[in-house]
Amino acid sequence: MQNDNIALQAKVFLYHLNNSNDENGFRAKESWKFSQVSEEGKAKIEHDFFPTVSVKVDPKIIHDFAASVLSQLKTEQPKVNVPDPTISIQAGSEYFIAFSPDRVIR
Repeated sequence: MQNDNIALQAKVFLYHLNNSNDENGFRAKESWKFSQVSEEGKAKIEHDFFPTVSVKVDPKIIHDFAASVLSQLKTEQPKVNVPDPTISIQAGSEYFIAFSPDRVIR
């Protein structure tokens, strides 16, 4: 049951990521990057980049959640461009966030 819940949460996250991709007019060369961060890390990324898509995840399952997102990203091939499927991990992570390094707020 837990794995089904994680897969569903990952699917919802990718749905929001696809919507943000469409709503913000991403070009084919623009990409997304994933991170596992603390609340402070999330605030810094949201301050530096727009758009962002984030979700608060129980720290006990955040690694399983990230693996599920990457797995679904490969199998369902959404319209988002993720050239580097690695995830940067910050100590005390409780948020999973996607941001575009190409879209820095100036």
